[in-house]
Amino acid sequence: MRIELTLQDLTRVRLAPEADPLAELASSLQILQRRDAGSALFNRWRHRVWPGLAESASVLLWLCRPSTPIPAFLVPERDENGLEAGFATIGRTDSVCLKSALRDAPVNRDLPAWAANLADGDTAGLPKLIQLMQDYFELALAPGWEPARAQVDADRGMRAQLLLHDGVDAVLTSLRPMVRWSSPVLEVGDGSVGSCGAGGTGLVVSPTYFAVCPVIVPPSGEAPVRLLYPSVRQAAPSTGYGRDVRRSPDTALADLLGPTRAAALAVLAVGCSTSELAARLGVTPSAVSKHATVLRRAGLITTERDRNAVLHSLTPLGSALLGG
Repeated sequence: MRIELTLQDLTRVRLAPEADPLAELASSLQILQRRDAGSALFNRWRHRVWPGLAESASVLLWLCRPSTPIPAFLVPERDENGLEAGFATIGRTDSVCLKSALRDAPVNRDLPAWAANLADGDTAGLPKLIQLMQDYFELALAPGWEPARAQVDADRGMRAQLLLHDGVDAVLTSLRPMVRWSSPVLEVGDGSVGSCGAGGTGLVVSPTYFAVCPVIVPPSGEAPVRLLYPSVRQAAPSTGYGRDVRRSPDTALADLLGPTRAAALAVLAVGCSTSELAARLGVTPSAVSKHATVLRRAGLITTERDRNAVLHSLTPLGSALLGG
């Protein structure tokens, strides 16, 4: 997916103010249906959630299919944050916006009667959809919400510092390798094909816990394009999702890779250059190059040249290894 940003859009690039429960809800529904190697991080969570799903959850799975943009009405721009405010905004979706958001949805004749006409702009089913979303959140996300939100906040804080000191270009470049920035175009490796313009409404960059690849929320009316990307996996207490992250050099990861390479893999969760990685690890750039070669040959990182810098980033396999 290609996103074309005008000069006006670039002046309106901003970070999401906090973890968005609706974005996490929609993204988690995509994760629930994925079966690729990268999504293996969430296997234990999936095994817990699937048995508890109501039959009517098929509506949510239909709305949030993998490798497709998330319908904009499910993650609306709103004046207040929080789940209840989000549900209230969804409940006010008008027929035109609903039909536009679902214009590319596939025909599904197995939907329950109340959801059958959503794609035609029938808003009568929205109250039942909201209740379904609320039940799903309680089942799938609520048990580990606070620690997961803390991980998103940690990523957002890091990007905010980058935006403050180095500007928009640095923030967009830091999202490599799954997001490629070459002004004025963002190329997003989300599995979907096509392009969209922000139309001067800007771009909201949102770190997302339930993500293994970037996901696009198309613009809707005056609302900007939203880019949901996988948040950095921080060392943290249990998330309640069966996917705890432990990065101490004393762990099995250090036994497997060696302490320096294990530490390098943790640093590269946010991507950085050879010189930056050397400074973080306290070793020489030549030593970093040798370690990076080993990690690259193992399929754990990718390396690309950007102007005069050599940038290293985790592959999905590298991220999965960190997620343990």
